[in-house]
Amino acid sequence: MPKLLALSVLGLDRPGLIAEVSGAVSKAGGNIVHVEQNSVRGMFTMFMLVEPAAGKGKALPKLRAEADRALAGIGLNVRLAAVDSSEAADRDLHAIVILGADKPGVMHAITACIAEHGGNIERMRHVAKGDFMAFEITMSLPDRTMPKLRRALRQACEALGVDAVVQPESLYRARRRLVVFDMDSTIVDGEVIDELAKAAGVEEHVSRLTARAMRGEVDFKQALRERVGLLHGLPVRELERIARGLRLTPGSADVVSTLKRMGFKVALLSGGFTFFTDRLQEELGFDYAFANELEVRDGKLTGRVQGPIVDAKRKAAIVRELCRREGLSPDEVVAVGDGANDRIMVRNAGLGIAFNAKDVLKRVADGSITEKNLRGLLYAMGATQRDLKR
Repeated sequence: MPKLLALSVLGLDRPGLIAEVSGAVSKAGGNIVHVEQNSVRGMFTMFMLVEPAAGKGKALPKLRAEADRALAGIGLNVRLAAVDSSEAADRDLHAIVILGADKPGVMHAITACIAEHGGNIERMRHVAKGDFMAFEITMSLPDRTMPKLRRALRQACEALGVDAVVQPESLYRARRRLVVFDMDSTIVDGEVIDELAKAAGVEEHVSRLTARAMRGEVDFKQALRERVGLLHGLPVRELERIARGLRLTPGSADVVSTLKRMGFKVALLSGGFTFFTDRLQEELGFDYAFANELEVRDGKLTGRVQGPIVDAKRKAAIVRELCRREGLSPDEVVAVGDGANDRIMVRNAGLGIAFNAKDVLKRVADGSITEKNLRGLLYAMGATQRDLKR
């Protein structure tokens, strides 16, 4: 089996260390084929994989001895070892991002869960520190065994009060360009149709139907038509009043503005109504907005919806159309929602997030994020605390 020289370095940081170490390796006749380096609070760490340089004619033991001598005067703790250069055939990489309030024991519980299911942690780093904690784990585990680990991680995180997002570590993670949000209970804190029902005096009936529809217990189109029918005669001025008082989910405006600043296209896809999505598009800067259109006559709702209803299938079709417009593949899309009518778009997206969601959506999503952690979406997409401060 081909061999490489693994070199690990630890010590106090100072300017020029990387040049000194790489110079010593070159002097010994080595060619650096992989390097990882970090400096944290004055402590320098480096890992290198080195092979004998072409044309030097040196066997690995001779390279090891000469590198040992060349590095001896640098004043760092250096360890050298021969390792196999091959990669395991079933090395499927996955990225896990853990989000939430910092507390003792979280890292141990998560890493123990991964170990129990046979995962090998290859890299780990904090991407946010302080009151809000986020750390990212890159681990290898065959894809066929990932569903069991996903379920176990979800249970562990619920017990710990933190969130987890699990996704393949692929080139698409860095290439995502479109983020699609549901409106009700995602961008907006609550269900707009329930507020309309309150104004119409049919709150109890409509709220009950809304909850069942979001859990996937009734057909969404049928439930929407029934709920809108109960709004017959509601004056448009009541819609205007409700629109002025819409409460945004904490952090949603900041998340959307940050995504826009980072160059993402952002879309709002709602099973609610254009009367509200159009206002949110203007207020928050969404590039696209789609929803159902309420029929109005003489300044009042007729109790009917105009045009095709935006249900789960329609949302998925709209995402496909947006991908066509933007020249993207589904793997380059992030979808965020909370209910059964978000199921198809979340399942088909490159990264699907169940936000403060019902179990029916959690089962198909790559991860769950609770209301207090919406900004964690940015870390799940690969951002760091430093990125968000720019």
